[in-house]
Amino acid sequence: MIRRIDHIGLVARDLDAAATGLRMLTMRPDATDVVQTYGVACQFWHCAGDRVALEVVAPEEPGDQVSGHLRRQGPGLHHIAFEVDDLDAALRALRGRGAVLVDSEPRPGGQDGLRIAFVHLGPATGLLVELVEYSNQQ
Repeated sequence: MIRRIDHIGLVARDLDAAATGLRMLTMRPDATDVVQTYGVACQFWHCAGDRVALEVVAPEEPGDQVSGHLRRQGPGLHHIAFEVDDLDAALRALRGRGAVLVDSEPRPGGQDGLRIAFVHLGPATGLLVELVEYSNQQ
């Protein structure tokens, strides 16, 4: 079951360059990490008092998962992440409804205790969705 929108993912060529624009909005960085399973660095930004974050994702290692997106579409919106209470059940349900699973099994996310999986909802929306499950259920 979906609990809430967790974050909106943006792809950028460089975290520091993206930070300039986000600071114009008076946003503040929260956490930066490297997600080795995807070969990317990610940094979470927040507005004061808001739980929904902007995640900036940039290539970090050869074979990363965002360079193709950057070549085709340039920097910008990449995905919308939803927090779920049971990631395995959510993946089974979405598969049964016809979604295309990018990750058939959950992977470790960019924060301790976080499991994630990506899913395409199909050509009608063109939306890439990230499902996130926190071990401590924020």
